[in-house]
Amino acid sequence: MIVYCDSNILLKRVLDEPDSEEITHQLNSIISLNSTLITSDLARLEIDRNIRREFGSPQPDDVQIALDYVVLAALDKHILMNAADLPSRYLSTLDSIHVATAFTVGADLVLTLDKQMRAACSDLGMLVGP
Repeated sequence: MIVYCDSNILLKRVLDEPDSEEITHQLNSIISLNSTLITSDLARLEIDRNIRREFGSPQPDDVQIALDYVVLAALDKHILMNAADLPSRYLSTLDSIHVATAFTVGADLVLTLDKQMRAACSDLGMLVGP
């Protein structure tokens, strides 16, 4: 099973937020089932920027912890073209790249907390969680 993870899901591994423990447990369960966690190369930048904003300085170990056991999908021309073609009117540019990447890699499940991404993925026929 291929499980696409948005940056906000992966950040739960390093940020102390109300749902962090539950989401981290869910990710660990997915890994234990030998499913593949995947995200866009874009997520590395988003995670790094969010950690810097949260802690005020670079936290390279935290970036690595957030990305442990996650395959990074290259951000290529095909994905960017798919992102531009998405019909979702209110989807941000960065979120459209995540949705297009999930669609392009054939994700069986997309994990995101973003309402617009959830709607766009559902419109494309992808199963969405958590």
